[in-house]
Amino acid sequence: MIDFRYHVVSLVAVFLALALGVLLGTTQLSGVVSDDLRGQVRQLDTGKRDLQAQLRTLQSRAKSDDTVTAALAPKLVAGTLRDAKVVLVATPQAADSTADGVQQAMEQAGARVTGRVQLTDDFADPRRAADAKAYVTGGGQPAGFQLPESEDAGVLSGALLSYALLGTRQGDPAPAVTSEVLAGFASLRMLRVDSAQVTAADLAVVVTSGAVQGEDPDGRLRTLGALVSALDGAGRGTVVAGTAAAAGKDGLVGAVRTDSGLASAVSTVDHADRPVGQVAAVFALAQQGAGRSGQYGTAAGAGAPFPPTSSS
Repeated sequence: MIDFRYHVVSLVAVFLALALGVLLGTTQLSGVVSDDLRGQVRQLDTGKRDLQAQLRTLQSRAKSDDTVTAALAPKLVAGTLRDAKVVLVATPQAADSTADGVQQAMEQAGARVTGRVQLTDDFADPRRAADAKAYVTGGGQPAGFQLPESEDAGVLSGALLSYALLGTRQGDPAPAVTSEVLAGFASLRMLRVDSAQVTAADLAVVVTSGAVQGEDPDGRLRTLGALVSALDGAGRGTVVAGTAAAAGKDGLVGAVRTDSGLASAVSTVDHADRPVGQVAAVFALAQQGAGRSGQYGTAAGAGAPFPPTSSS
């Protein structure tokens, strides 16, 4: 007669058999899955190496293109800005190499760069608005300067600085006036002069690279935008020359392009960190002098890769 212990032993044997089957099956499945995963990793690694090779090829081509463009630039732009007087204003975000390249292109085009001004972070810092307003409205405004009817420190600062750099369409400020205004802003640590001297110009180029830094980027962009607008209104035209990063949400190029009023009056270039963009800035400024504006480059908001090469 089959006793209870027999049933127990039988059930244990059955469960052991099931467990062994599951273990063997899992081991075989794990091997298949592991092989599949290893294959996918190998494919991804191969794809990564292919992409890296393509990137190196593209970088090499871009470097070669830059070399060729830089060599041809003097002939490409020669005479485009003959007898023009251009002032360069660099934002706190502007890379020195970009500003240097833009200045060189302007000079190769025949322009006389009347000076170079480097803004500091304090110029557009909303926390310094009261200081800027007090300076501009302090009663020592130069003769010929018309104080705007505004309580906005950015508008006020932009108006006075643009007057010092470009005068008005009725006449230029005396060199002493320009020096005095710049010295006043410099005493507030809002700018420095990066040239031997600064005299009044006809046209302005604002150089920038990347997004604005610091608290309240919108407020900073409004102040920089007010300066761009004031420069354009005071002179014969203004170009904002920046990089693809500056064409983003918190960049000055992007801010100009998304402001319909500014975009209809001011030109932008979003590849000014490369020789082709520096050449584009020259032709964009020539278009400004002829009363036309445009947004040039390959980043968001660009209307064409390159400006027309004739101002007629």
